Amino acid sequence: MLKSIAKIKGLGVYQSYNKPAGTQDFGIKNLIYGWNYSGKTTLSRLFAQLETKSVNPDLSGCEFILETTDDSITEKNFSRCSLSVRVFNSDFVRTNLHFDGGSFNPILLLGQESEEAQRRIDQLNERIKRSDKVQRELNGKLEAIKTQMAQAKTDKAKFIRQHLKVDPYTASHLGQDLIRVGVLESQLLAEKELSDTIELALTPDSKKPSRVEELHAVPSIQDLYEEAFEVLAATPSFSNTIKHLEDNPAVERWVQGGLALHPVAGTCEFCGNDLPQDRLEAFRAHFSKDLAEHKERVEGLLTRVKAAIFSVSLPKVAELNPQFRESYTTAIEALPTSIDAFNQAVRKLAAEVQLKVDDSRKAMAPTPLSGGLENAIMDAVDAVNLVIKQNNGLAKNFTQAKADAARQARYHYVQQFLDEQAATGQEQQITRLTNRSNLLKAYTAKLRPEISNLQAKISQAQQGREKINERLASMLGTEAVQIQVVKDTEGQDRFQLIRKSGAIAKNLSDGERTAVAFSYFLTKLQEIKPKEFKETIVYIDDPISSLDANHIFQVTAAIRALFFKQQNKNAPWQTTCKQLFISTHNFEFFNLLREIKPVASDKGAELYLIRRISDTSSTLENMPNSLARYQSEYHFLFEVIHRFYKAPDKTVHEVLMLLPNAMRRFIELYTYSRLPGPKGSEQVDERAEILFGVERAKRILKIFHYFSHGNTLDRLAGNNELIFDLEHAVKDLINAITETDKLHMDALLASMGP
Repeated sequence: MLKSIAKIKGLGVYQSYNKPAGTQDFGIKNLIYGWNYSGKTTLSRLFAQLETKSVNPDLSGCEFILETTDDSITEKNFSRCSLSVRVFNSDFVRTNLHFDGGSFNPILLLGQESEEAQRRIDQLNERIKRSDKVQRELNGKLEAIKTQMAQAKTDKAKFIRQHLKVDPYTASHLGQDLIRVGVLESQLLAEKELSDTIELALTPDSKKPSRVEELHAVPSIQDLYEEAFEVLAATPSFSNTIKHLEDNPAVERWVQGGLALHPVAGTCEFCGNDLPQDRLEAFRAHFSKDLAEHKERVEGLLTRVKAAIFSVSLPKVAELNPQFRESYTTAIEALPTSIDAFNQAVRKLAAEVQLKVDDSRKAMAPTPLSGGLENAIMDAVDAVNLVIKQNNGLAKNFTQAKADAARQARYHYVQQFLDEQAATGQEQQITRLTNRSNLLKAYTAKLRPEISNLQAKISQAQQGREKINERLASMLGTEAVQIQVVKDTEGQDRFQLIRKSGAIAKNLSDGERTAVAFSYFLTKLQEIKPKEFKETIVYIDDPISSLDANHIFQVTAAIRALFFKQQNKNAPWQTTCKQLFISTHNFEFFNLLREIKPVASDKGAELYLIRRISDTSSTLENMPNSLARYQSEYHFLFEVIHRFYKAPDKTVHEVLMLLPNAMRRFIELYTYSRLPGPKGSEQVDERAEILFGVERAKRILKIFHYFSHGNTLDRLAGNNELIFDLEHAVKDLINAITETDKLHMDALLASMGP
């Protein structure tokens, strides 16, 4: 239970408030009276922080101490306090009621929970709309990209169909090829390879390539060289030799050749002389069998070496299929060089064997061979044969080769298209846009259940509509304004204010809005279980703002019905909540409420006054006797005036802040009470002139008209010379009433007590 407000610092008009000495602790029912701008709403906001357990930004930085029956509550620990508090003030109205459309279509949403839920629904619907809009934009982009890609596929398919003479070949066929090529290594061909492949693919059957014979070559020099190395090193054995012949190989060869012409002795065929038998036998002895065999071997070797000269017959380039001609030409380039090198070695060896033939008795050694002569030819021949084999393979499988070439060329262009599309990034764009669209779809799908839950929450929160209508009818004394449920453009429930005729309630007055707001507040309190409500502190700030006198009675009755109960009509009032605080600027409402006096073991009802004592300071203090004893504001106003009249220092701020408005209000009430007749509706100046005289009335009212419209210390301080007129005006008023209405003055003085 709250006992008192011990301190407030840095909060609006409570810049440095400390509980005045002698101020009684709070009771169960606490009525706080104060004029407008005295600090009542600011005080209610301090209580509201105990309700929300969170800092109000407008109250940030303030300090306070609230005394309770347990520990003190401060700005540092209030968020942890266990008190249950409910507050009605202008902030509550702003937070919980939303009058939408003003004078055109006044629809309101009741309750902070409902308003927050509806605000969330509106946010979610707006997000869904934005999401749908973005999805449409994404779909548009997707369609545009897909259209471009489809056109590109159509164009590429047309190119392949025309370029490779493949018919039919459509975008659909290209799509199938894209799937096949997509799982393979790159199918791109080199420029020459592509040209050859296309040429083969387009070669008509009538131009089918012919078969070409492969080259057959077995170049041999190594074995001949090794034999020559042996033969040239050998020398024949001779038993009977003729030295002249040994020394003259040419003559020896000439003689050896001539022996065949002279099988028997006789006349020499050369010189015509007689060739005796013994000379013939000497010649035959010179040319032995060993020499003959040796010469035969050398001559045989010479024949074979000469026969080793290598030559080959090459197919003409034109005999090969065009796609192999270039590689064939390249392959045969190395063959002449290797053949020439080989044949030069053969000729060299033949010349050296010939020397042996010419001089069989001389040992010789052939010139060493260059390495790889045979292999160079064989490698070149193999390279040529490889091309020939490829050509012959094509000739043998021409139909299948054409089909393969057509497929390879087609796949080349498909791969080219695939790479071109990848370079544009369109596939990635489609993937990205599709993923984003799917995310947005999932996002909106997730929002819709939340909207349904929130709509259910609003529907539940609006179940008190009939109860609110009952309270409205009670407060306003009529069913002039009621609430009905309507559907908005989204198909959601809304409260709409209507007149008794059923027409939309346009141009709601401030009083009607106040009645709606307070009816809702009281209805919300009834949602609290009685046991929990018994532990709840309620603060109500000016619930009758802008309501006329008749409605004030209805509001009082509503408060009495909810917050107070009697066992029977003669029993005392008891509160249904833990503590009740009500602040107001309306003295009539204040009097109506203080008639209800709850029973308590220690403290029941307490009365307080919030009084502005300076431009930045207000104080909360016990209700003055002038207000506490009488059911009229009139006595309090006179007490303020009389305190100034008797004050030794007329510049005391506390008095000056209250005096201008108090003086003006008192004169209005006094003159009206004296002249309530037909002229009662005239201006206060006219009534004062009748009662006080023209000159005195002007002297009294002039100064207070000026100050009552600018009730600040700055204005008073800036007109120091008028402070003296204040004193004279108050003195004139006291004297005027004393002189013309002494009984009335005596009664006023008595009302202030001893």
